[in-house]
Amino acid sequence: MTREPSSPVCYADEADDLYMGYVGRDEILVLLTDLLRREDVVGRDEAVRAVLTGEIRRLGGTPPEPGDLQAAGAVPAADILRRLADLLPRLRDDGLHAVLRRLVDR
Repeated sequence: MTREPSSPVCYADEADDLYMGYVGRDEILVLLTDLLRREDVVGRDEAVRAVLTGEIRRLGGTPPEPGDLQAAGAVPAADILRRLADLLPRLRDDGLHAVLRRLVDR
């Protein structure tokens, strides 16, 4: 006698990140690009800049050129950091999460 499972198989691991409540690729790319353009937020920390640049490339984006910095008043640093803090709970990538958390905690 074959026993039927009591519940159907769960396919949650195959669902899209957006469906599962995580932040989407496009939103991450916009925020990482905004961060790199703001020297007053990221500073001259080359390790952080390298990680952000690498993540942008890994996600299929094009990092901004070093000379493509936004003026400090273009978007207030507090707004970018607030967006970043709001995004962190929905970020699935633990490594990127740790780097971005350091920026928020500065």
